[in-house]
Parts: sequence; structure tokens; C-alpha cells
Amino acid sequence: MKRIDVKTFEQQLEKGAAAFDARPLALSKRDPIKEIPSLSPESASAGALPDLPKETPVYLICDRGLYSDLVGAYLKAAGFRKVYTVDGGLLSWRAYQHVRGSKPGKTDHQ
Repeated sequence: MKRIDVKTFEQQLEKGAAAFDARPLALSKRDPIKEIPSLSPESASAGALPDLPKETPVYLICDRGLYSDLVGAYLKAAGFRKVYTVDGGLLSWRAYQHVRGSKPGKTDHQ
């Protein structure tokens, strides 16, 4: 799975990319990312994957990258060819936004 930096991730979000919160349901419910729907490991393992063309680039984010790798493996096994995970995860993305003073990716608990 290919890793991308937070700047590239944010640029892709601005273009309307298919992005998903890959954290477990309990974490994403407790601290949701408003702009990004959940695709939890639980859902992915049950086969509840996005209804997208297999050539669509899919971007995954979690706290540090472990859950993104897991969900990405399910996507790859289902035939998705362009699966990306955010290097450093949500922690890096929030730090990047803090430095920039931007609002995207803000959760209900920030």
C-alpha cells in the first residue's frame, strides 16, 4: 500500500477524493471526523466495502496507520488497485492543520 503525506491527502480531499476513516467503530464514534465517512476494520472484514469502481483512488486515515493498513488489505483483496494511507495518520494530519490554522478534519472533540 502506498503512503502519502498529509499535504497530499488534504489536496486530494479538496478535489473530492474517496477518503475513509479506517479506525474501529468505537473510536470513530467517540471522535468522528466530520468530513470523512467511516470504513472500519469491522465493516471491511464483513465485506461492507465502498460501492466504487475498482480503479477509483481510495484514501484511508486512522490514528497512526495500522488500521488503515488493515482496511487497505481488505480493499486490495477486493480488487481496489489504488489504495493510499496517510503517513503519520490522524495525529500528523491534525498537527499539519494546526500549523496551517485550517479547519478541515476537525472532529467534534477539538
